[in-house]
Amino acid sequence: MENRISGKKNRVRIGRIAYFSILFSLVFFGTIGVIHAGVNDTAQIHRYVGDESCEVCHSSERIGNQFQKWKNSPHSRAYSDLSSPEAHSIAEKMGIGDPQKSSRCLSCHTTASKASLPEITSSFRKSDGVQCESCHGPGEDYSRYSTMIDPHKAKESGLVAAPGQETCITCHNPSSPTYKKFDYKRDVQKILHRVPASFRKTNKGEE
Repeated sequence: MENRISGKKNRVRIGRIAYFSILFSLVFFGTIGVIHAGVNDTAQIHRYVGDESCEVCHSSERIGNQFQKWKNSPHSRAYSDLSSPEAHSIAEKMGIGDPQKSSRCLSCHTTASKASLPEITSSFRKSDGVQCESCHGPGEDYSRYSTMIDPHKAKESGLVAAPGQETCITCHNPSSPTYKKFDYKRDVQKILHRVPASFRKTNKGEE
């Protein structure tokens, strides 16, 4: 009788060991699979790097000094404007606490407001407002000079070379509490920052 009970207990013990071994394997290898899948997925993401990466080349007059044109525009001040008395007054009327922490405000006053690691790099600063990548796409993969001088390669790497009206009206629309009638053809002239034809001609052989 005791032998039968002892044998039954051993079988139960062995069964439990086998069960937890299988469970551990499923959890362990399943987790590893997820980790690897995450790494592979991350490799496909074009990450945000911030305006400093653009400044390296686009502060040159030879290329058109697009960086300074952006720096002098309201876009670069979009985040800091949220700290103004006017912004706080509007926020109070809308039942918003701190405008610089409100997703409702940040969605149009910063770049990639909802992005987090691994979508952004350590060089990215939301405090720089509506940056180049808001319109031209996250730039980690196209910001290298060797990529930028090849339009086809740059586009494949995530560059939106000529963003249009549909990009602008995601923020410049009546849902904004400070909205003023937006005329794309007129207003886009205020922020034009084309690469000079002389530079394009000089680098035609590289394109």
